[in-house]
Amino acid sequence: MEKGTARTQFDMTQPGSGPDQRRWSRHKIDVRLKATFQQDGKVTTTFGRANALGKGGMGAYIPCSLAIGTTILLELTFPYSSAEVKLSAVVRNCEGFRYGLEFFDLRDELRGIIEANCKASPLLEL
Repeated sequence: MEKGTARTQFDMTQPGSGPDQRRWSRHKIDVRLKATFQQDGKVTTTFGRANALGKGGMGAYIPCSLAIGTTILLELTFPYSSAEVKLSAVVRNCEGFRYGLEFFDLRDELRGIIEANCKASPLLEL
């Protein structure tokens, strides 16, 4: 692991996690995304896949080592939307290259798109 890229892995089944502890339900999605972030003072862009969506964030596979707390610009088209969107997220947890991302600074329009996609997508079975 590179210097300065502290990562914390944690078991998603640990006490205090799970559906009873979540603020929002999670829904299955499968979309390609573009992630842009700063790493070692350089702007880095890579592609990944989102596989879970909630009103406040998403789960995604991003093939890079990202530190907890890293801010990411995401660009993607949600399954039940025709427009590409850009939104900001922060890395809240990781397990390998699987990241839990929390959205922030969402405009009302984006919030509506996310909510519509959550309603149209099946619940993620735990």
